[in-house]
Amino acid sequence: MMTGSRPRMEVRLDPAGRMELGVIGEPAGHGAAVDFRRVSLAGISSQPLVRACGEPGQLLDATAGLGGDSWILAAAGFLVTAVERSPLVAAVLRDGIARARADGRLATIANRIELHVGESAAMLAASGTPWTAIYLDPMYPPKTKSALAPKPIRLVRDAVGDDLDARDLFLAAVAANPGRIVVKRPHHAAVVHPEPDLTFESKLARYDAYLRSGSSLRTLRPSPEKSL
Repeated sequence: MMTGSRPRMEVRLDPAGRMELGVIGEPAGHGAAVDFRRVSLAGISSQPLVRACGEPGQLLDATAGLGGDSWILAAAGFLVTAVERSPLVAAVLRDGIARARADGRLATIANRIELHVGESAAMLAASGTPWTAIYLDPMYPPKTKSALAPKPIRLVRDAVGDDLDARDLFLAAVAANPGRIVVKRPHHAAVVHPEPDLTFESKLARYDAYLRSGSSLRTLRPSPEKSL
């Protein structure tokens, strides 16, 4: 769901020949492109995101954006289905994945990412995939007007808007019955559902994990009697 007045966005080529997401009227080179060569993979197995998502398997990144988290998870061994609702953002991400696949140093990781354009909730409802994990990183309004996010995040927000349906997406993830659901949240933000089973903290965010085997999601799942 997209609300509010936002700049008009476009996809164009930057001076290096990469697709970038930018504001219409701004010069090329002032937008956000995807270059996975710049993503640090140092100590990847100990990164909070990777630890929160558990053992590598089939993972759905339901809010792919420009793919930074999908890339880290693919590098950690997950087979990532990345879903992005904005065709503009998805076009820039697809370009970055294609260039990574053409780079012998990055191809193995890039080939673990499959990109889809559309609504994740609809895909979850239609898919019978036994997801090991579903990862959610919704766009939330900033805490204050003075809180300035990095430019790529601001540009994605301008293209997508705040994810005011984040709760519905979480419930769709619960209905898909994955091994776990991981929700990225700002440190100051409330949990999307009470009492996550695990929480992992980084300098910039926290990752709340809700496990299928845990207790936090039981109230949201239909009982066997109700499903008959």
